[in-house]
Amino acid sequence: MPWPKDCRPIAPPLNIGTKELTRVAIVSSPRSGNSWTRSVLAEGLQLQELAVHDYSDLKEMPDRCAVQVHWYREPHFQQFLARERFTVLTIARHPLDILLSVLHFAPHEPETSQWLLGNCEIPTDLHNHGPTSDVFLDYCLSWGAENLLSITYQWWHESSAIKVRYEDMVLHPASAFAAIATALGEPGDGLLAAIERHDLARFQAAPNRHGWRGSPNHWQTMIPRSAAEQIRQRHARVFDCLGYTIPEYDIDIEDARATWTDLRIPPVKPQPCPDEAN
Repeated sequence: MPWPKDCRPIAPPLNIGTKELTRVAIVSSPRSGNSWTRSVLAEGLQLQELAVHDYSDLKEMPDRCAVQVHWYREPHFQQFLARERFTVLTIARHPLDILLSVLHFAPHEPETSQWLLGNCEIPTDLHNHGPTSDVFLDYCLSWGAENLLSITYQWWHESSAIKVRYEDMVLHPASAFAAIATALGEPGDGLLAAIERHDLARFQAAPNRHGWRGSPNHWQTMIPRSAAEQIRQRHARVFDCLGYTIPEYDIDIEDARATWTDLRIPPVKPQPCPDEAN
């Protein structure tokens, strides 16, 4: 989950914050706005930011940090967070927006294979298929997709966690981040500047195309309703717990395919070495 060199946030000095110890662990399903949230909080609250695939890689953490990790709500991790005095922040996003975003992002970022140390089981050829395909639907109904969507679902049950919605953060970022700062006991004076700096265009410009649409509910323009209903039924507990539904909508298959074609950013093919081209 490392940052591309041209999109790496500036590491803030760690002695500016008002509290000696503020550690926030951003633990949510992938493609829920985790990296954006981490970057804004790190800069706005003067925290050092860290991102790992396995929480056991976190060693000698600074007293003021924002850590991003996708991990189950399981006892060993919970004990680690309590021992290291972390506050958990988890982000809910509509499951269909998450799955569609995974479809677009995976071919640009090989490290998606390391989400949950591989347990998200994203097919290596998923990017060859669109959101109207049987291949995409099969993945959305799979055990790997259940693992992927389960992260926020599990942490939504953590009574001490700060719980926010991606949709609210996108529509009202200033108030959403201010509420997070308040929950952390931080003043948040630098948040507005951090929100402006870490805008969608910045993430879209990253080599791994980390930003794509950055808006809620665009799945309704690309996922057929019949498929959406099957996915909702398969992951009913996630939808119900997080409060997401499938509204009435209708979309022509050809229109959905055309929208995907228009909005999709194809992965860059690696260029062969000179001796391989001959």
